Order: sequence, then structure tokens, then C-alpha cells
Amino acid sequence: MTTKAKTQVVIIGAGPTGLSLAAQLLRYQVAFIILDKNEGITPFSKAIAVQARTLEIFREINIAEKAIRMGRITTALNIFYKGKAKARLDLEGMGEGLSPFSFALSLEQCKTEQVLLDCLSEYKDCIYWKSEFTRLEQKDGVRAFYTDAHGMEQMIEADHLVGCDGAHSVVRHQLNATFEGDTNAKIFYIADVTLNSTVINKDELFIFLIKKGFILFFPMEGAGHYRVIGILPDKTEEDKFSFKDIEASIIEQLRVPVSFTELKWFSTYKVHSRKADTFRKDRCFIAGDAGHIHTPAGGQGMNTGIQDTYNLAWKLAYTIRYKMNDTLLESYNSERMENARHLLKTTDRMFDFLTGTGTFWNFIRLKIFPLIARLISRKPALNKRFFPLLSQIGISYPHSTLTIKSSIGKVEAGDRMPYFVVAGGRDIFEYINGPAWKLLFFGPDNHHPFDNLIGSKFPVITHSFKEIPGSIFNTEAGFYILLRPDNHISYIGKEISTCNMFLEKLNPG
Repeated sequence: MTTKAKTQVVIIGAGPTGLSLAAQLLRYQVAFIILDKNEGITPFSKAIAVQARTLEIFREINIAEKAIRMGRITTALNIFYKGKAKARLDLEGMGEGLSPFSFALSLEQCKTEQVLLDCLSEYKDCIYWKSEFTRLEQKDGVRAFYTDAHGMEQMIEADHLVGCDGAHSVVRHQLNATFEGDTNAKIFYIADVTLNSTVINKDELFIFLIKKGFILFFPMEGAGHYRVIGILPDKTEEDKFSFKDIEASIIEQLRVPVSFTELKWFSTYKVHSRKADTFRKDRCFIAGDAGHIHTPAGGQGMNTGIQDTYNLAWKLAYTIRYKMNDTLLESYNSERMENARHLLKTTDRMFDFLTGTGTFWNFIRLKIFPLIARLISRKPALNKRFFPLLSQIGISYPHSTLTIKSSIGKVEAGDRMPYFVVAGGRDIFEYINGPAWKLLFFGPDNHHPFDNLIGSKFPVITHSFKEIPGSIFNTEAGFYILLRPDNHISYIGKEISTCNMFLEKLNPG
């Protein structure tokens, strides 16, 4: 065995979660090495929903527009029952004014990984393909052992290790973390197809409600290209079948004109809902599916893993570069554990609604849901309540040790910084996309808001705005917003002394 290298962070797994972590660490000039047992990124479509919050994160590393060009914007959800349209939700309008990306993007996971890999092109030597992680040791640092492409055991020394190695995470097992939850007995199928149809022919989602579940069509890049997801309540894990075996049944259940012309990919699976009992042990962390897996309802899975690493990367960077105390790293565990608990509850409820086959759930899904959907489509105010949940822009950390309970208007500490456009047509995110703490002031020109700001041992970017969007902050003026590097609000209020005390507490030593 030889010591292959030394680095600051060793990442296990080069899927979307691991690649995203590496891209974020680059922003903070933190060295990394990725280990992955495969020869390269996945060739399969797998997860295809990229939510608005993920696109906001991608924008900070200059890959959002590229991802959008490679994908397909999903603009609406159409709900059908017995072959008849029951409701249509405008997904693009739902998020208007809430994010620069007021839509969901359909982009195959293989393409998402390629976009992220391209972002790391100058650091391709830091990705060790055909390198299977086997075990770790922790003391003053971390030692990561792996088997290389020649079957030789190698070792990397690092300050920290992050397991982004999926639901069967070796890192999680090495940390002796539990993975509690359950597995749904129903069998689901995924088919990537091309089709001809006079109904299913737009850049829109189509959900067909049936008595024993649903059939969902998710648009993908290219004419007539869709992801089909459905439930097979009468099948068991032991049954062997292909798409051809269920194709006629699908067409019969849809009750609209459709013919499948090409099958690109087909898979079946069971749905799991599980969460690790901790996302951190000493210098080691887990993220993405290694820490939590849940139903695919709402297209949240891959996005949640990417946002795990967005939360973790800056905390690792500030710990390594500025020797911050342990409160910072522990906040990753508490914040993302709470988010995972909430996500599992939400997706489990959505899943029960979509797949329940009893009298009660059939009545709710087939009769009540279309009525609610029609009501939402006619009430823009209701749209604005649903978009933050689906797009993940509504994730907040109100109970974090990095949050000081405070609020102005509709905004509370812990929230992601709200989106709005300022003078000259620039949006607020263009001012705050740097990898640093930010202190914003909203008030009159004749005020000198930062004169009493005490310097910290790490950089704090300041911006002053005289325009104050009343729809967000009501009639308040002369207030500060202290933003973390991930643009969640630590404090919002009128006392710069509170900002000073908070920043001083973060300073090392």
C-alpha cells in the first residue's frame, strides 16, 4: 500500500452530489480529490427534474444557462382522468417573481453530471475513476483507503471526508450510522420513450389518474421524448416483465390516442423512505442519498443532495481556511437533518396520495384533487404558496445556531434571501452570488450604514440599496440583512451591533 496523495477534502462518489461538492469547494479555493468506482459518469437518464433552487446554485458556478440549453423547460401540469382533461396548472407562472428560474427543468442525470464535470475540467486529475473506497480511519485527520484500477490498495490523507456514495453508502456503514425507515411493497416502472400523440405533445407534464395509482409523463429533450412513470400494484418483486408486457395496459388506462415508437430505457424499482441518524461523525460527513432516500414524488431527490453539499461546502471551507469553531460544522448536521425529516414527511404524504388504492385515497385522488388543482390554477396567490415547496426555494433554517430570531415584513431569519429586481434591471442575486458573508443595508442615501461595522477575520461583502420592495419588506426602511455564504439570512433587523456580535462570535480564537 502507498500514500497516493494528500488533500483537504476527499469526496467519495462522483454523482451529482459529489461533483456539486467539488464545484462548490473550488469557489472557496479548497483542494479536493474524488474517488469513484466507476469508469466515468452515469450513461443513464435516472433523475431528470432540476428545481429552481438548484438552478440558482448552478448560476453561482456559471452553469445554469448551459443546463437550461441542454434540457427542456417544463411549463405546465395537465391532469387527466378517464381520457378527459380535468385541470391545467401553469408551472412557469407559478414561480414568476419568486426566482430567476420560475420553472422546473427536465434534464437527464447523465447530462447534469456532464455539466458539472465540465465545470471541473481543469481539475480532472483530482477525480480518480475506477477507484473503489473501502474504509476510513479518523484521528487528527482522515485516512481514506481505496482499491485502484490495478487492484492495489491506496490511501489518501485529508482534513475531512464526505460520503456522496449513494443509498448503499460504504461511508455511512463505516461511520456506524443507522439508516432507518421502510420500503414500499409496490412495484414501479420507469420508461424513457418516444411517442406519437395528439394529446401528449408539449413541453408539459401530464398525469393520468387511475384507480390504482397514476401514469406520469415528464417531457425530455427531443420531439416526442418523455419519461413515463407508473405503478404496477398487481406485480411483485419476483415477476419478470418488460415494457412490451405492460405497454397495452398503459395505453388502455390512458384513454387518449398514443403510440410508443421507441424504448430508450426501462427499469423497475421499489420506493424507499429512509434517513441516517446522523450526517456527521467527527471529520466525516454524508450527503445526498447516503444520508436520506425518499419517494420520487415532487422530483426532490437529486436536488436535495446538491443542496446538502451547497450547505456543507462553505462550512468546510471556513473551517479549513479560517479555523472556525465546531459550531459551524455541526450546523450542517442539524440543518440538513431537519430538512431531511421534513422532506421525508412531505414526500411520503404525496406518495400516499398518488399511490393509495383504497376507497378513501381513490376518492381524494380522482375526485377532490382535480377540483383543488382547478382552484389553484385560478388563484395566483395559491400558486405562490405551492412553488416554494416544489422548487425548494422555501427551505429555511429558523432553528439553526447560525440564525438570530428576527424579521422584517414577510422575511424571517433562516429564509433564503428573497428574489427581486433592483435598479437597472439587475436582480438581487447578481449582487450576492460571491462565496462570502454579505451585509446588506436597505435605506436612504444619506445614511452611512457600515461605519460601525467591526472588521472580522474573514471577508464580509457590503452592499447598500435605497430601493426597498414594499411587497416583501412592507414599509420598513433602514434595516440590515446579514447573509451567510449560501445566501440564507442569519439576521434581519435595524441593529448593526447585532451583526457585529454575531460575526465576532464566528471569528476563531
